[in-house]
Amino acid sequence: MERFSQAADNNKTPILAVLTEWLADGARVLEVGSGAGQHAVHMAQALPRITWQPSDCSDVLPVLINNVSAYGSRNILSPISLDLGLNQWPSEPVACVYAANVMHSVNLVLGENLIRGAAKSLTEGGLLVLYGPYKYSGAFTTPSNADFDQWLKARDRQSGIRDFEWVCELATDAGLALVEDRSMPANNQMLAFRR
Repeated sequence: MERFSQAADNNKTPILAVLTEWLADGARVLEVGSGAGQHAVHMAQALPRITWQPSDCSDVLPVLINNVSAYGSRNILSPISLDLGLNQWPSEPVACVYAANVMHSVNLVLGENLIRGAAKSLTEGGLLVLYGPYKYSGAFTTPSNADFDQWLKARDRQSGIRDFEWVCELATDAGLALVEDRSMPANNQMLAFRR
């Protein structure tokens, strides 16, 4: 697979276990920030009754399209361009918007756009699922997350591990309610917000 990510490979199985609990048969999932498409390929193969829509910004799209074409199952739709900066979302509502390792990789405005755009894209009762590390009451959960935050900021000063409370406030303002905050391996969380 082109642009294979070891981190994405490491976390795909525990994420799948949670999504299996949270997603009903027939659900349409919009993945924001699909990257190389490793999660899209893995989740769609394991959940054949779910339709998976991968997306990413235009500069990543060629790799994503190639990987989905080469390795994807029939229930993966052709990848689409979704640029959080343009804030243009698909018109068709979805049962779930899923984003892994996006909130800490983008700036605050793009993070806000992700939450608000997802809320508008969800069907009634739909889920926004955010995977990644978070701070609680302004504190990192582990020293390794504090180190990771420094690494992120050295690469891009506007990125960084976000406050759980900030994410929840944005979600609430957008009409979403937190239904679960689940601890995951490697000091990550899976947050589920319901419309």
